[in-house]
Amino acid sequence: MNIEKMYVNKIGKGYPIIMLHGFPLDHNSLMPFESYFDEDNKWQRYYIDLPGMGQGRGAGVIQSASDVLQFLIQYIEEEFNDRKFAIVGYSFGALLATALAEQFSDQIESLFLLAPETEAETAKRTLPKRAVYHMSNLDSRIDQDELLAYRATVVLESQDNFNLFKKYILPGLNSNEGNEIVRYLSENPKLAKEPSEYLKSYKGSITIVAGQNDNMVGFQDAFSLYCTLPEAEFVCISKAGHTLHLDRPEIIKEIFTDWLRNLNARVTP
Repeated sequence: MNIEKMYVNKIGKGYPIIMLHGFPLDHNSLMPFESYFDEDNKWQRYYIDLPGMGQGRGAGVIQSASDVLQFLIQYIEEEFNDRKFAIVGYSFGALLATALAEQFSDQIESLFLLAPETEAETAKRTLPKRAVYHMSNLDSRIDQDELLAYRATVVLESQDNFNLFKKYILPGLNSNEGNEIVRYLSENPKLAKEPSEYLKSYKGSITIVAGQNDNMVGFQDAFSLYCTLPEAEFVCISKAGHTLHLDRPEIIKEIFTDWLRNLNARVTP
């Protein structure tokens, strides 16, 4: 594995927060969170393109989710040594975050799990019925392939929402088009343990945020994970799907800034 070929967009200074995106996307899918950070250089954000995806392709041989995890472990060991940090994990990135919490239990102060993938195999997930709320008409000139990708997960359909999808989600989908590693990960999505096993001895704080209309990973499996975690917080947002930070940005901002305040209280001497 070649750590030097790993793509990481570092922004700001201060306490490090690792940002792990979903599958098969890239770091752009989490860039909306930039508007939630104050300009006080309190937090250093590590927006990572997961190994094998986006600009992280070519960094090593990756044929399973476990390979991605091992690559991240190696990167964190070399980048952080014994420094402490926090993790924001979105979807597949949240699944990886649970495993990292076991590996770096004493170093990870807090986890923010957004639309977490808690069941790796799609067939075993508990998914809600499909629901779409038409907020406004879409521009008739939209590219049909882009429209098809958008409507695979959309809950609040509108031109504004589509524009956000095109800016933050579509770049990752496009960059991973034809990516053979995506097929490998689809065929080998499981890690060695379930999230509840990875987190059973973790002592840091955990916030789990799910969308009630998430047709990709659902919300019930995330709630089941929450029920095994005595110190965690769980929020389920109505009229929100798998891209809930685009669907309900103001609510996500409120939850996330509260998480940051709590994290600040934990790490400030």
